[in-house]
Amino acid sequence: MSRRILVLCFTCLIVLTGCSRKQPTEPVAVDFVCEFQAQYNDLTATGTLTRRTAGTLLLQFSKPETLAGLSAEWNGEKVTLKYGGLSYDVDPDKLPESALGEGLITAFDAALRGDGERQEADGKVTVSGLSGNAQYTYVYDASTGMPLSLSIPSLPLTVTFSDTQVNE
Repeated sequence: MSRRILVLCFTCLIVLTGCSRKQPTEPVAVDFVCEFQAQYNDLTATGTLTRRTAGTLLLQFSKPETLAGLSAEWNGEKVTLKYGGLSYDVDPDKLPESALGEGLITAFDAALRGDGERQEADGKVTVSGLSGNAQYTYVYDASTGMPLSLSIPSLPLTVTFSDTQVNE
């Protein structure tokens, strides 16, 4: 009888230890707005990023001139492009530039779930992981959970975030 109790306790300990590794120990922001600067291939783009819930994202571009006024919104199923009063829904797989939005959503959501390998130093948390076959590195503020940068070398994509605020 005592052997069964010992085995049961040992099993519970293993399960609880495995579950605890997935939980982030620091906050991860979900509902925020910030400015971004993205370098994607030869394109440098700037604008405003709004995130309200996991799996969603709104990018409003201000530069380059060819993208100024364009917005792209990911709702978890589709991307809605808006420009000059026109709106068009697109399957994310059909939009090559969706790599920016998909890369951001993947990194934000992975950090929220506690996925990837984490390292904390100098008040920053660095999360490294895989999105499909692409390696990413996402850095956020350890005390606020607000994003600081994202890098996906295989795309190649780098994004920096600034003026981050909680949505009101």
